[in-house]
Amino acid sequence: MPVCPGDSHRPPKALPHLVCGRRGWQVRSDRDKFVIFLDVKHFSPEDLTVKVQDDFVEIHGKHNERQDDHGYISREFHRRYRLPSNVDQSALSCSLSADGMLTFCGPKIQTGLDATHGERAIPVSREEKPTSAPSS
Repeated sequence: MPVCPGDSHRPPKALPHLVCGRRGWQVRSDRDKFVIFLDVKHFSPEDLTVKVQDDFVEIHGKHNERQDDHGYISREFHRRYRLPSNVDQSALSCSLSADGMLTFCGPKIQTGLDATHGERAIPVSREEKPTSAPSS
């Protein structure tokens, strides 16, 4: 049974104490998986880069100047999260929902097994259904 792909990636309304969160993002680590929810509604998949470097996942978003209701704006962000040592780095996934919620997920492996480390890019897939925004 897959832990991340096909799981409900919706951020829970009531989060357990293992969750760190602020407006726009949540990190959840439980016995079976490690999940990051990140609101990136102003970015398209082409604007986003997700990569794993050793024990960290790095998420970068940048879009060029565009017009909005208030004038012109360009946006850029960098987020970096430490992966738990027991995350299976060969099974990481990342998706972007229709309403702009990026979900990065990695199943956890049994203690004692060696996880693959190094740098690799994680593709961002687009989902057609919206994801509920995380609750603060």
